[in-house]
Amino acid sequence: MRHERARVLQVVLTALLMVLITVSVIHSPGTTDVLIWKRWMANLDAFGLAAGFQANHADYPPYSSVILFGANRIAGFFGVGAFGALKLAILAFLILTSVLFWLWTRDIILTLVLHVSLLLNSVALGYIDIFVAPSLILALWALQKRHWLAFTIFYSTACLTKWQPLIIAPFILVYVLNIRDVAHWRNIAYQSLMRQVLGPALAILVLTGSVFGFIALAQSFANASSHTSLSGNALNFNWIMTHWLHVFFPERFGGLVAGRADLVYTRSPALTLGPRLFFLVCYATTLLTFFRHKKGFEDLLYFSLTGYLAYFIFNTGVHENHVFLVTILAALLCWLNKEHALLMAIVLLMSNLNMFIFYGIDGNGLMFDRVLADRVDIALVLAMFNVICFLALGWLAILRGRTASGATSSLRENGA
Repeated sequence: MRHERARVLQVVLTALLMVLITVSVIHSPGTTDVLIWKRWMANLDAFGLAAGFQANHADYPPYSSVILFGANRIAGFFGVGAFGALKLAILAFLILTSVLFWLWTRDIILTLVLHVSLLLNSVALGYIDIFVAPSLILALWALQKRHWLAFTIFYSTACLTKWQPLIIAPFILVYVLNIRDVAHWRNIAYQSLMRQVLGPALAILVLTGSVFGFIALAQSFANASSHTSLSGNALNFNWIMTHWLHVFFPERFGGLVAGRADLVYTRSPALTLGPRLFFLVCYATTLLTFFRHKKGFEDLLYFSLTGYLAYFIFNTGVHENHVFLVTILAALLCWLNKEHALLMAIVLLMSNLNMFIFYGIDGNGLMFDRVLADRVDIALVLAMFNVICFLALGWLAILRGRTASGATSSLRENGA
């Protein structure tokens, strides 16, 4: 009894500490993205939910607008302005994320680590990636428990809050089908798949399109996938290219500014085709490796993380906050198997350092020069490190695939 009371006290004190840490940065101005969210909120307030979403010409799907609209209306009753409404919504979703993660894992230390690792992205810098986290965690929980209908509802919600969860959809499909060869297609329980997964997902998509407009929904997806920057401040292969172009082609792209590179915007296939092909090859290789072997839930998280990092490292138009999703995958991996603790640490540091290098802790940038000895931009070094880490992780994923074995978790074998 005494031990149990001590445990409860530790959990309560840890939760209180997380809240205090979070509230301490709530007045941080955040990045210039905050101005975008405030403009969206103004349109939603002026035109209503559906028309406001259409007026925003957003690159986020409509459920993010639903959250912003609701936060603005609720906060308005208490005389809180748009900035306060935004920060309170972000704070609430961060706390909800941590609560759901703890309820699933019952690991208070890992919950604290995840919470602190998400703090810079969310409350401090004002990104709204955190809006997708609760539904994504619930979707993965339902997937592990094989509650297919619940998974479909929560995963559809996640994808319609932010498009990035769609990147791991092929890995989830391979996990659900649980076949190792195309010749085994007869083993797929098509009726259960349609009834509990594809049918409800289609219904949610149609309902959402009916409310917000199918054209606006499609345009949102097109906007998200058509960013013209080689790297939107993401420390990846394309940031190395960005730096290289400024050094060797200053007449076309401009030179370095105080040793630092700036964004390069281009649609030139000569510059974008190579990175996109690298992404597709790495992503397809990871997916094929996962497809050809038995699939436990841990394997799903590991290969999904690797596939998503292929997108972050090589695809063009990726931004500094787009690595957000893998922080959750990495934390869950560590919970399932503590051998992944180092991988989790690298991923969490990779995510936070990327944002910190460009925006500091409040969105106003670093308070010191990031260029070492007036010659070496630490952002370039970190980008190289991230690429090397991904290549090592990809190689380990291939090796893991050769020996992967896991519990069977198909729809058919679990009576769906």
